[in-house]
Amino acid sequence: MKKTWFYRLLFSYFPIFFSLTSVLILLAFLFVSDLSRKETMNANQMYVRHVIQMIDHSLRETDGMLIHEIETNDKLRTFFQRNAGSQNYFSTYEVSKKINELVTFNSFIDSVYLYRFSDGMVISPAVFAPLEKFGDRTFLTGHLDSRIPYTLSERRTYSDAPDPENRPPASVISIVRRYPLLTGEQGVVVINIAVREIQKMLASMSSSQVSFVEIKDRNGNLITDPLPENNGKEGTVLSRFVSDYTGWSYEGGVYDNHLFRYASVFSYLWIVSGFVVVAAGTVWMAYVTRRNYKPIESIISRINVYSMHKSSKLTKKAKDEFNFIEQALDNLIEKSNTYQKLHEEDVIYRRRHFFLQLLEGRRPANPRDWATELELFWTRSPGESIGLAVFEIDKYSAMKERYSVRDQYLLKFVLNSVVKEIAEPLPVTVWSEWTADHRLTALFQMADAQNGDEQLIASLAESARAWAEKNLDFTVTVGVGPCMAQVDDIPHSYAGALAALAYKSSLGLNLVIPHNERGLKLQGEPYRHLQLIRSLAQAFRTGGEDWRPIYSQIFSEVKDALFSREEHVNLMNYFIYHLYREMMEFPPNVREIWKMETLPRLNRVLHTFDLVDEVETQFLDILTDTEKKIRLLQESRSKYTVIREVRSYIEREYANPDLSLNLLCEEFGLNGKYLSRLFKEAFGVKLVDYLVGVKVEKSKELLENTQLSLQQISSAVGYMHVISFIRAFKKVEGTTPGEYRKKHGKSLS
Repeated sequence: MKKTWFYRLLFSYFPIFFSLTSVLILLAFLFVSDLSRKETMNANQMYVRHVIQMIDHSLRETDGMLIHEIETNDKLRTFFQRNAGSQNYFSTYEVSKKINELVTFNSFIDSVYLYRFSDGMVISPAVFAPLEKFGDRTFLTGHLDSRIPYTLSERRTYSDAPDPENRPPASVISIVRRYPLLTGEQGVVVINIAVREIQKMLASMSSSQVSFVEIKDRNGNLITDPLPENNGKEGTVLSRFVSDYTGWSYEGGVYDNHLFRYASVFSYLWIVSGFVVVAAGTVWMAYVTRRNYKPIESIISRINVYSMHKSSKLTKKAKDEFNFIEQALDNLIEKSNTYQKLHEEDVIYRRRHFFLQLLEGRRPANPRDWATELELFWTRSPGESIGLAVFEIDKYSAMKERYSVRDQYLLKFVLNSVVKEIAEPLPVTVWSEWTADHRLTALFQMADAQNGDEQLIASLAESARAWAEKNLDFTVTVGVGPCMAQVDDIPHSYAGALAALAYKSSLGLNLVIPHNERGLKLQGEPYRHLQLIRSLAQAFRTGGEDWRPIYSQIFSEVKDALFSREEHVNLMNYFIYHLYREMMEFPPNVREIWKMETLPRLNRVLHTFDLVDEVETQFLDILTDTEKKIRLLQESRSKYTVIREVRSYIEREYANPDLSLNLLCEEFGLNGKYLSRLFKEAFGVKLVDYLVGVKVEKSKELLENTQLSLQQISSAVGYMHVISFIRAFKKVEGTTPGEYRKKHGKSLS
């Protein structure tokens, strides 16, 4: 076999190898040379900026300390306020002691002295004398007439002794401030900064003998001297900066500027060496290619034989064996990744599916199945006692509006993790899954069955609830089911936890509700409110204000009872149904408002509420808004005012036995049919039926609260014959007045 692929590989690599290596070697050395220069300049600039920051910080700190002492130190205030001729040696000693403390406290300070205008006395740690006998009088005299509150001097020599031979002078930079700060009329405070301390700082910040920093004042005079080991060396300045605080200029650079020249000279030697390496690499590559080609040659020969039988699996270039190998490997990797991903998804799905089956009891699960699934998903053996809790996110509809889908997943993950972490210190294992969008169900396994297991589960649930309240933007309500010893009882515990959560609308949010919590209060009777709901619907239809007290009474009784959410929903559906029936008695324009606006809003509240208080508030707002819209439609009609007067007349004259449609027509000057039609359009009820309804409502009040006979009551509500009254009452209420009194009447003593 000819070595076709050997030569193709070899001669296809050589040109690329030669070109790239040559260019890369050249560029690399040029880049490294330029990069080292730039990095040196950047490093020097950072070093100089750091020096500026450190020195400015030290000077600011010293000046700040001086200002603080001027403003707050009573000893200084006493010294400057003393009159000429009056001396208190103890006070003078205290001031001198304070000056010594300042010098000792701050290593940057060489010395401090005070000058008092009143008697021309100067005090320092070593001197208390008149100005003319003070060693630094020349410098001080030059600043006495200045009204500048703050001065930073140039580098100078300082000695407080009149004769410099007694005490060697020191190189300092002086900070001069007048006392007090605002007026400066009592004296001067001078702090001398030791230049040697600045030099020590520079020496400590850079131990290298390659770089240097020169500090000059505003006039270009050197403030610091070169380090002794670098004295006489020449350097290249790489950076210049001026301090905004002191006005000093800082020049930084490196010694021995031949460093870059050496690098440039040696770079050419390195390039030559690089070409030598390229030549050696060429020989090496040819040798290695020939040596390693033998197994490839064997593989290619086998592929040639195999491809004759499997030519359909090759690409259009049938003789491209390497393409065939590539396709086979890609196909293998793709299938492996696909199988791995499907396996992981299948495990997650099986885990959650098995969890839901356990909760809902859709498949029988014996202890052996339980142990097998746990070994697969949980790698733990079942405990002696199993507890269950359901965590339900409060106001979930508001949470969905506030957070994106991604954020919701993140918050749910956090809550799930917290439930597990809280149980970690205890001999309890947790298996938790999201069984609904807003519900997290957790199974708790205890190692030993004890009487207090349910209290332990409630305690863990309370810890998770409190953590969520403190750290998350939402709260959770937890239903705790009974503990059980058998896996088959898990659906019973799950049902108990859900039943406890069902009473969240009555008990409140952000609570832990055990499965026996609802036994603490008597459950309500939803059907006792049905009559009030019918009365409210009729009152709302007639447009009076008497529906509001009935509305408040309904919800007051509902809140006093203990209803589950399902019972609340059923009761409110009954509420909406009766309102709907009454509204259908109105003209089409009013019915349109109810169907298109009011009814969808009521149903939306019913689907999203958590507490019955929310239903009360939102239903009231919706009904009030609807009432206003209906009133506007009615008042837009020209005869609506007359119809309202008719209704008021009926409510006022209901006891008149002659009150009838004919009497109303005579009273208001309207045709009977026309008056009935206007009344029906305005209030959704026939005029005659409304008249009978008013009489019956008034008679019900008398039946409930008085001991009057039926004859007296019938006369009081405008019926001359008691038979007519009984017939009308039974038609409206479905029962006779006597039976109604027995059921609803109050015993009057």
